[in-house]
Amino acid sequence: MKDRNQNVELAIGVPLSWPYVHSDFFDCFTQMEKLAAHVIRAQSGPISEMRNTITRRALGLGCTHLIFLDADMIYPLDTIPRLLAHDRAVCGGLCFKRWPPFNPTIFTGDEYRMTLLDPYPEGLVEVTATGTACLLIRMDVFLDVPEPWFEFAEAPEDKGGGLVGEDIGFCYKARAAGYKIYVDTTIKTKHMSHMGIDENLYRLNKKLKESNQARFHF
Repeated sequence: MKDRNQNVELAIGVPLSWPYVHSDFFDCFTQMEKLAAHVIRAQSGPISEMRNTITRRALGLGCTHLIFLDADMIYPLDTIPRLLAHDRAVCGGLCFKRWPPFNPTIFTGDEYRMTLLDPYPEGLVEVTATGTACLLIRMDVFLDVPEPWFEFAEAPEDKGGGLVGEDIGFCYKARAAGYKIYVDTTIKTKHMSHMGIDENLYRLNKKLKESNQARFHF
């Protein structure tokens, strides 16, 4: 199923162990521009192993690209062609955490000592790491990064220790293999919780926090 315009063999990876999805994700996913992609769902195991399972299947299908789309998200309908147009090995959209303060999942600085990239510029920006809820990866990256590509790990003690998630850990491995990580902050997703977590809610929460700090500063 080659896309004639871009010569892309795309896999869409959906790690989904739940027996249902949010109706807004369903509406979004059915309408997205998917370029006749292979849709690969992993249904069991921890999130790290589901991502590894999806990756192995995409490699077995001879795909050129894999995009992870998590099932608790809403995406712009043209997310896939916009990410492909950047022609980067690893490139994602702008996502936000589910809980307050709803920070964007884009980080800069040294590995294991990263800082939140905030404020972030509008457009394509190189980052140290980002999440995998909306991440397009060229398949040759997985040939240069050893398995397991996605795993939870402990940071070195001399780097402060602590748990490193499977998404951030993948970014570290890709960078170590010589690849750069990018995020297009104009591709604005919404993270579904009891409400949709997007840029507007993040900025509102931030303003309220700053207002309260100014109000009670003596």
